Amino acid sequence: MLIPNAQQLTDCSFLGIVRKYHDIKYPKKDVEEQYQHQEKVFFSIFQIGLFETYNFLYSECQDDDHFKNWIIHLKGADFYQQATVKFNQWYLGAEHVINTPFDSILSEAQHQFWEKNGYLKIANVIDSERCNAVIELIIKTLGVDMEKPETWYNDHQLLQGLMLQLYQHKALDDIRNDEQVKSVFASLYGSGALLPNCEKVSFNPPVNGNFTFKGSPLHWDIDFNIGPQYYIQGLLYLNDVPIKRGPFSLIPGYHHQIEAELQHKNPELLIEELKAQNLAIPIAGERGDLILWLQSIPHAATPNLSDIPRFVQYLSFNNF
Repeated sequence: MLIPNAQQLTDCSFLGIVRKYHDIKYPKKDVEEQYQHQEKVFFSIFQIGLFETYNFLYSECQDDDHFKNWIIHLKGADFYQQATVKFNQWYLGAEHVINTPFDSILSEAQHQFWEKNGYLKIANVIDSERCNAVIELIIKTLGVDMEKPETWYNDHQLLQGLMLQLYQHKALDDIRNDEQVKSVFASLYGSGALLPNCEKVSFNPPVNGNFTFKGSPLHWDIDFNIGPQYYIQGLLYLNDVPIKRGPFSLIPGYHHQIEAELQHKNPELLIEELKAQNLAIPIAGERGDLILWLQSIPHAATPNLSDIPRFVQYLSFNNF
């Protein structure tokens, strides 16, 4: 086993690898599954979001020190140092990751439903107070006044369609680091060795005569250079989401078919056929409900036809 020295534990050399991988001055890289996993663990341990980091790397970053100082400015010097030690212990192999114990909070019936359908909804995972704290953060960021519908449609540089690229706040951390949330993911991964990802949030206002639905159509979040993996995606409803309030939708059970279908059709053709078949079902829910689905399940948001916005926080974990 490689024993890292003090310098290796206080300096994150992988930071430079990430920067070069995304530097347009360097030749285009082939997709390497090992690097992809290492980068995901790096982002999880340093608790930085994909969009905010890529935006910095591609538009501003000058060198390794600039990247390091950007993270320190975002997270603080103490957090950076602790994250560096933790990442290097994992990356250099000094700390063997074991399948840490976890308490499964899912029933046998829930596991069977998951195996059959590839998704699961768990009610009332997060309390109203923490849900409301994230809603308030979204409202403040976007300059929304819930009593003035005209403000629900404000433009913002971090808003892309329904996705608000907002990652850094205690209200978000309080949910993504929740032990019950982690236990649900651990139960489905069969492992307690999980790291929370630094995920974004979503704001879906009602459609009207001046505003059309901005969500993505039915899709996968799969890198088809690698192919479908056993990767679990998730979201938390921050307010009640009945059928008319733009619920999340998906095609149940499609994880049983995707591999066979991809042998005969490319992903673009396949997803267009699935859209035309109109197989997706809406998953309504209440404030604090957690919805999980496998990466292989086609999914989409739906238009909000109610009288108030829909609020969501995305949640996921990496196995490391």
